[in-house]
Amino acid sequence: MVGKEFRDALRSGKTVYGTLITSSSPKMFDLVSKLGLDYVFFCTEHIFYNPDNLGWMCRAYKASGINPVVRILEPNPFLATQALDAGAGAILVPYVENITDVYALVGAVKYRPLKGDKLKRILYGDEKPSTELEAYLKNNNKNNTLLLNIESPAGVNNMEQFFLVKSIDGPGVDGIVIGPHDLSVSYEMPEKYRSKEYLDLSCEIIKKTRACGIAAGCHSGSRGSLDIQIEWAKAGANIIMHSSDIFLFADKLQDDMNSIRKVKGENVNIDKLGDNI
Repeated sequence: MVGKEFRDALRSGKTVYGTLITSSSPKMFDLVSKLGLDYVFFCTEHIFYNPDNLGWMCRAYKASGINPVVRILEPNPFLATQALDAGAGAILVPYVENITDVYALVGAVKYRPLKGDKLKRILYGDEKPSTELEAYLKNNNKNNTLLLNIESPAGVNNMEQFFLVKSIDGPGVDGIVIGPHDLSVSYEMPEKYRSKEYLDLSCEIIKKTRACGIAAGCHSGSRGSLDIQIEWAKAGANIIMHSSDIFLFADKLQDDMNSIRKVKGENVNIDKLGDNI
């Protein structure tokens, strides 16, 4: 599901399924396009993608019916429009904490190409666009989705205000995704993902968001994190952003090598991969 179909699925409460893709290999595209995913996640905050590669990756996955979700580097409306120009179907914005940033991001994603004072007046309700302009903006941005990362106490405390920001065609924010690593650190329980305190916190964020009629999910980036993703799903998460190509590769390879080491009478490798995504 791409474009408007993806956005409308989130708004109606349907569950969408995807994973983080770090590889720009065409072979990876061939494999992923057969997995029945609804979206793929490209994280430009933590991963360097060649801009040309990111553009073709977005457009190739979109052409195959898989929505490309691009996380930009920071809450910057210009980076959001740049990613949309590259072919992103949805923008994920990291570490959002204040309402001013949300208004600017809604303007960039839902009102493009408007900018400057006119955009601000329309966003804040000081000016009503003409019938012709309103129709144009709705049509021009109907395929764009805006997702926010909630990763800090300020983001958690303010998120219900974020949901009140409207766009030209309804909600300004289409969903939130918890950044598990940053959230755990900002709440001073670094990487204690299976602690009762952390699970209660993350699940409560999901429940509150869904109660507001907004889509919610959490990225499980580390190896062996399926059990945590299931807990979030039970809490009502409808954005399933599970693992990544690189973690799944490492997870499976380590398990296979350990099986072979056992046959050879050698010690298994029990090193764990951390989650910094």
